[in-house]
Order: sequence, then structure tokens, then C-alpha cells
Amino acid sequence: MAKAETKNIRQKIAVKKVLLGKAEHYYSKSKIAQFLIENGELAVGDKVLISGPTTGEQEVTITEIYANGGPCETAKAGDQITFELPFRVRLSDKLYKII
Repeated sequence: MAKAETKNIRQKIAVKKVLLGKAEHYYSKSKIAQFLIENGELAVGDKVLISGPTTGEQEVTITEIYANGGPCETAKAGDQITFELPFRVRLSDKLYKII
């Protein structure tokens, strides 16, 4: 008699997230990542997940956002935003907001 090991195969979906936008550029000298917000909003204090094939999955809490050249509290769809990140982001990376 064989016994099957039952494990939670839906583990990845356990963290609720909504797609905000995608990475556009990473300025390695100043450690600034640039994203384009395609839908939803991003505010200071939000927890985000940056995920991609090379980057893996990284969780970050936003402390400051620069949108369209100046500092701001919230960014909305259509905004080009930049914020500081300790790791490199690539064009294939997606930006999710954790809810």
C-alpha cells in the first residue's frame, strides 16, 4: 500500500498580491529602480513584491517614491516612479502590491 504525501501545492498564491506595473530601468550607481505603474496605486508605506526570473521574489516596504521627477506620497496608473532598492531589477521584473 502506497501513501501519498500531501503538501500545500498552492503555496505561491498564499500571498495576496495585485500587479502594479513593470520595471523599466535600474541606475546601479545610485541604486535607484524605475518602474512604470500600469494599474492601481502605490503609496509610501506599502509593501511590494518585486518578482522576475533572475531577481526571484523580493519583498520591500516603500519609504519614499519619486513620481515624474519629484517626491510624492502616492503614485497612480500612468506614473513613472523611482525608488531606492538594494538589489538590481531587470526589464522582465514585475511590481506587485501585497494586500
